[in-house]
Amino acid sequence: MDVQTLRWFLSLCETENMRDTAAVEGVNQSTLSRALARLEADLGVELFHRHGRRLAVNRFGALLREHAARAVGELDVARRRVEALADPDTGLVRLGFLHSVGRWLVPEVLRDYRAVTPGVRLELRQGFARELFAWLHAGDIDAALVTPPPEGDTARWHRLREQQLCIALPTDHPLAAVPRLTLRDVRGEPFVAFAPTTDLRRVIDKLCQDAGFEPVIAFESEEIATVRGLIGAGLGVGILPRPATMEHDDPAYRPLAPAQVRPIGLAWISLARPTAAAARFIGHLTRHAAAP
Repeated sequence: MDVQTLRWFLSLCETENMRDTAAVEGVNQSTLSRALARLEADLGVELFHRHGRRLAVNRFGALLREHAARAVGELDVARRRVEALADPDTGLVRLGFLHSVGRWLVPEVLRDYRAVTPGVRLELRQGFARELFAWLHAGDIDAALVTPPPEGDTARWHRLREQQLCIALPTDHPLAAVPRLTLRDVRGEPFVAFAPTTDLRRVIDKLCQDAGFEPVIAFESEEIATVRGLIGAGLGVGILPRPATMEHDDPAYRPLAPAQVRPIGLAWISLARPTAAAARFIGHLTRHAAAP
């Protein structure tokens, strides 16, 4: 029992005539007759009363018609949804992103892409770098706005932006007015740090190590907003990427000397077969959204 045979059966229920159904369905009459015979043989019952050329659906046919109509209808809906998902103009793109880029890079990327592909649907999921790369490899997302992949990872990555890393201090701190600071200038200060599970913590630990000291950690958090808030409240200093938009309670940001940046780009799995919508999104960003 295949879908095409069910469609022909439903058409026969409507026309009650083999010749008319063959014309409507664009199939020759003998093919249609054989398909109906196979269907009846498969079910072990006749589905129509035959009155000359007229086929009147019987009680078995009426029962099958009820279920066949629902089955074919559901398959038609599924086909339309699959086609919409596959359509690069209306399909779904599942985009992951770092917490720290959710307020500036994500809106910018989505605004620019929706301007050229207004019908596309985007499903957003934020996480840490390790989670984003795991989701990419598991096929849970199509692409991610994230730092470069760890060594040995097979994900592709294209640089989009850079974030300037700064020493963040309470606004009333004596060093807050100094235009350029080195990490050694704050080595004796309590640090508000990112949790060891975050990619930024590894970057900051390496910077402090290169500066010749191990920071005294007063507070740790996985959330960049929490770290910013604790520093702004005067509970320590830290290293943060300069935000694109400053908040009223933000700490003071002083660029590191020598300058340090955090690259942000688009990651995806090249060996996977993306949907047309995801492929167009990745292609658009890698062609047009180059780092300034």
